[in-house]
Amino acid sequence: MFDSPDSSAYAAVYLSLSVLTSLVNALVIITIWRDPFKNLKGIPNYLIFNLAVSDLLVGIPAELLIPLRQWYPCKSVEKAADISVNLGFNASGLTLLVLPIERLIAISYPLKRADFLTYTYLRLGILGIWLFAGLIAFLPELEWDSIFRNRAIISDAIGILILTVTVACYAKIFSLVKKEWHRDLTEAGCTERQSLTENAHQKERIKRRERKLIRCVAILVGLLILCWTPYLVVENIAQFCGKKCVVPDALKSIVYGLVYLHPVVNPIAYSLCSRKFRLALWKIIYKTVQHCATNMRHYLK
Repeated sequence: MFDSPDSSAYAAVYLSLSVLTSLVNALVIITIWRDPFKNLKGIPNYLIFNLAVSDLLVGIPAELLIPLRQWYPCKSVEKAADISVNLGFNASGLTLLVLPIERLIAISYPLKRADFLTYTYLRLGILGIWLFAGLIAFLPELEWDSIFRNRAIISDAIGILILTVTVACYAKIFSLVKKEWHRDLTEAGCTERQSLTENAHQKERIKRRERKLIRCVAILVGLLILCWTPYLVVENIAQFCGKKCVVPDALKSIVYGLVYLHPVVNPIAYSLCSRKFRLALWKIIYKTVQHCATNMRHYLK
């Protein structure tokens, strides 16, 4: 999927990205798995768990195999690197597509969400994500000419679908939530018992919640567009222009670096948008540090 320059500096970059990607996504997996407050067991968080597993696959083994492919060039290592990269990124992208769809269903149909959003559908959805991601990852290894010739079209179809649907869903979510908050404010303002001061305070709370929602949506959508749009553009230029359009190696390096940076910033962005996640993570870290300190004191005695 991605070519990297033959340089030890780039190998060091990929190894560093592998460590960072593995670390932050492992923290997400551990936090949701252990969850000291038992507040992270809903369907959205299980999808984020699946996203972290997908991104972890990019960190290990994909980003480890890329420098290995440079140091020990052979067909088996190259195939393993390509398959793991494609599998991890495809599963991650499809999970990013499902996440806003699930949130949109939950907000649009609050009374029927229990019928639509069940754990049976969740398991089927995650299974479908990995089966489809695996199919896309393994098909190029069959070396069919038609797939090789149309690989840019296949990449465009998946990438543009994910970008378009994700942006549209988050825009609709923001519109629905904003409308609901203002409707509640209008209904509350019509009651005779509520004072002007209380109404002003409620307006300020809604404005703060709107700013927080805008910030979260901007972070999630902005990161997706920033990291993947340059790659889609460069790949299309290289595919359809051929030798007429030469893409500089420096530009390729930046574009591929943005793509590989996405699995690092993904869990950070989603965790920043969830106060429950941050509290659970800090609780786990606090307990771990406390346990290590206790063991150290016993050891010193």
